[in-house]
Amino acid sequence: MIKIIGASEPAFIGNKMKKISGLLISILILAGCGREIPQSLYQIPTLIVREGIESGFDLSVYKRSPETLIQVFSQGELESRMVGDSLYIRPLEAAGALVSLSVTADGLPYTIMVKVKKMIRHTFYYPAQIGDTLIIVMGAFNDWSRTALPLADSDGDGMVERTVYLRPERHEYKFVVNWQEVIDPLNPVFISNNIGGWNSILDLSDQRPQKAGQFMKRTAHGKRLEFGYIPPADGSRPVITEVLIDNTLLTDQEIDPQPDGSLIINTTGWDNGRLRITGVDGAGRVIPENQTIIKNGHFLTVKNEPGDWHFSVLYSLMVDRFLDGDPTNTRKVGAVDLHPLADFHGGDLAGIIAKLKSGYFTDLGINAIWVSPVSCQPDSAFTEWIPPNRKYTGYHGYWPVQPRQVDPRFGTSEELQELIKIAHERDIKVILDFVSNHVHDQHVYNQEHPDWFGSMYLPDGTVNIRNWSEETRLTTWFDEFIPSYNFPSAPEAIDQVVDDALWWLETFNFDGFRQDAVKHVPHTFWKKLTAEMKSRYPSRDFYQIGETFGSDQLIGSYVNPGELNSQFNFAIYFNARGPFSADEADFNHLATILNENPDVFGPVNLMGNITSSHDQVRFMALADGQLTFSDNGTERAFNDPPGPVQNKTSYDKLINFTAFNLSVTGVPVVYYGEEMGLMGAADPGNRRPMRFDSDLTPIEQTTLERISALIKLRRQYSTLSIGDYIPLMVDGPVLVFGKAYFDEFVVVAFNQSNSAVETTVELPFPIGTVSRIGESGGIATNDKQMTLQLVPYANGIYTVTVK
Repeated sequence: MIKIIGASEPAFIGNKMKKISGLLISILILAGCGREIPQSLYQIPTLIVREGIESGFDLSVYKRSPETLIQVFSQGELESRMVGDSLYIRPLEAAGALVSLSVTADGLPYTIMVKVKKMIRHTFYYPAQIGDTLIIVMGAFNDWSRTALPLADSDGDGMVERTVYLRPERHEYKFVVNWQEVIDPLNPVFISNNIGGWNSILDLSDQRPQKAGQFMKRTAHGKRLEFGYIPPADGSRPVITEVLIDNTLLTDQEIDPQPDGSLIINTTGWDNGRLRITGVDGAGRVIPENQTIIKNGHFLTVKNEPGDWHFSVLYSLMVDRFLDGDPTNTRKVGAVDLHPLADFHGGDLAGIIAKLKSGYFTDLGINAIWVSPVSCQPDSAFTEWIPPNRKYTGYHGYWPVQPRQVDPRFGTSEELQELIKIAHERDIKVILDFVSNHVHDQHVYNQEHPDWFGSMYLPDGTVNIRNWSEETRLTTWFDEFIPSYNFPSAPEAIDQVVDDALWWLETFNFDGFRQDAVKHVPHTFWKKLTAEMKSRYPSRDFYQIGETFGSDQLIGSYVNPGELNSQFNFAIYFNARGPFSADEADFNHLATILNENPDVFGPVNLMGNITSSHDQVRFMALADGQLTFSDNGTERAFNDPPGPVQNKTSYDKLINFTAFNLSVTGVPVVYYGEEMGLMGAADPGNRRPMRFDSDLTPIEQTTLERISALIKLRRQYSTLSIGDYIPLMVDGPVLVFGKAYFDEFVVVAFNQSNSAVETTVELPFPIGTVSRIGESGGIATNDKQMTLQLVPYANGIYTVTVK
């Protein structure tokens, strides 16, 4: 059940858990040598709670049946209770760093792992002025709530304050003073918020505890999987090791612990599940969870399951801007004062079909395509409510006026069916960008069911447009002609929009959805949609990736078996694009993010990793120095757009960033044009027409070839997709990490500076052979050490064998 190495049995392994373990062993005996025990729950990830705070978790998203009854047993280190399907946990003062919580579902025993994190007590101060009636502090730590954390004057000196508990990391925040957002006047450190404003920075990362060691997939001998243990700097070994398959603790017969902390695990009889290994070391620190997916009786690899979503590289394209394959359906709006960037350009489904047939996506290495919305759009331009009140059209597809009709400017239903058929014949999956939060005011639903939609005004009469705060995220409108659904008050609207989504899925045979504006839609909608998808198509492996701007906790709250598979991993993106666009990077903060990100999304996940998107500034504008993070990217798109790429090194920076996204866990997303270095500012400048073939310059063609080679490399090595991330070195502009997947070990190195570098890294095992993939030279080895040579703005990917 639990392996104890070098320590006595902890007190929390009480009689209750031992009785449950005995029941489990009895079930295993009755089931024979296999693991086909009735499953009531999907895998529940390790729950993160923080000292002194009660946290709630919705367990309904992990139930395989709505009728499943979950019961939780008392645990001496946690105060826990169930309210309906919600589990509430508060760690007690004596709680250890890792606690196993016993539950049953439909009478079957399961274990939920709970990680208890320490918090930092911090006080925010603001010098109030006469007339300041309300001062709030907000940040990602409270999902930018404009009401949750008011400051108060405790001693009458005019300095208001608020004490909060924060994680030991870097925080962006600002104050709301009389409903106006301002940065901290007492803090000179601030950063662009990427939408034309600024956020103050509070960096508590120096108070993080020292990193624990980690388990590493070392080798496999049939059904026996060997996991090594890499000790931390202080040499601490595991004193408690927890091993589970999904939510079930393994038996003693399945685990062979070694004195050095390593493990050998027997997976005989397992068909499907997720093997999870974690524990606590001698210093009381939690050892990060190691995960291995077991699928169809084997640990997952690209060779035995090439179509698995973990091995996908997703290509994001905007239909209107990709390729005009049928000029006869091109119809511009051409209104007065309508900028050409905001009008239809003529790209269509026929253009995508042509590129599928020509082998463009296959040659690039792409095996999944995300298509922008194709539903019918309005025929005229509309003036944006936000100053300077520019005109736009629905060329992007996000202003639907019909629920089940392809816009004739994009093509026909028959062409959409042909597109997906041709893609599937080439082993390319296709997902549809679906709009569920809102419609255009010309939409038939808005005309026939106005009660399905909320008001554009708050109760106090304030206009509720693009109000992104936590209090209004479910009610805000994107513009005065784009009404948002009021799903909580109109359950029939949920039923209808879910049916519409399923109609697109079934009629055209899509492989999933990119879900727009996820946080603005209630969880009830996502649960309903996903439950219907699983019920109607139980044998289909759909993929849903969402878009949410907010804290990792908010983003992660939608990623679970009952809602979405994935969201865009903005924590990595927003902390990676700066260093990779810099002339002289500092990777230290990004390295910290890479260590912490698995706590929220898991060490093996399907989160989307981007270099740019239709909502973000084109990376090339930043890399080339034509745009800065403090610029208003939209204003620059209209009034001072970036020109042709000026520096050859900008392409090298793009290739470095792409190589990074292709080397870390998650699903890499290539935004159309990124494969050759398309330039652009923010929306709509980031939606310039795609260029191909003879329109490419020689350096763009070379960039395309180099990025294609990297994409194909990603799809060749399982370890790049789902291998264990092993930090090896970070030193300013040099970042080196390993990826381990049993007998496959890869080292990935980056030099993001204008000087050649030579660096030596130490691996966790004696080195046998080393080979630099796709290139030669620049390697020297000595026992456990590798010495790497990298030219400016370069990356190196190396395969390594154990001596």
